[in-house]
Parts: sequence; structure tokens; C-alpha cells
Amino acid sequence: MKKSILIDVKNQTITEVSVTKDEDGSQLQSIYEHVGCNMVEIVPFGDDNDVYVDEEGLLNLDSNSMFFLLEGYPQPICGNGLIMGFNPETGESIDTTLSVEEVKGKVKFMNILEVRRNCGVGMY
Repeated sequence: MKKSILIDVKNQTITEVSVTKDEDGSQLQSIYEHVGCNMVEIVPFGDDNDVYVDEEGLLNLDSNSMFFLLEGYPQPICGNGLIMGFNPETGESIDTTLSVEEVKGKVKFMNILEVRRNCGVGMY
């Protein structure tokens, strides 16, 4: 199990979660379940952490879509995010180096109207 941090946009919570491996040794299914999707994209977050997000988040927009703005990232991210550590020598995911409190100070939750108003994105 790997210590990870879930950014849950629906409940607007940030909590520590564990990512587990399946019988084949893959942790992808656990990541999908936490993020709530079928395809993930990785957003770099500092030197030793990544955020796994829904690759297709913007394809499924509706009036209830929720986003989060991550300090240091140039645009809001649609859907949940899962922060995991990254080992630059092996390329493998490891326990996150961040605490829940650190992440809370770097995340702002936004609904689709706030994204449109504050970010000047015309497509919403």
C-alpha cells in the first residue's frame, strides 16, 4: 500500500488514502477507483510528487462539474486528483512526501461557473 492524498471535488475534502496493488502487482485499478475514472493523466507536482487526474474530465462536462486549482499549475483541473510520490531514479510511484495539511494550503475548489468567471475560459 502506498500513502496517497485524495482531492475529492464533490465533497471538497482532502484526505489520506492508500493505493493498493491487485494480484498482478498493478496499482492502476486502485488509482482509477480513487480518481473515479477509466483513464488517468499525470500532472507533475513539485520534484517528487505527481497528481493523477481524469484524462477525460473535460469531455464529460456538465453544469455540476467540479474542479480544483492546484498551486503552481496553470489551469483548473476537472474532477478528483490523487497525489502520489515519485521516485525519479526508478520512475515508480511511492508514498507521497506531502501531508494533508500541506495540500489543503495548495488547493482551491471551484465549480464550473467559478472557472468560467475567474479563469476567462470561454468554452464553459
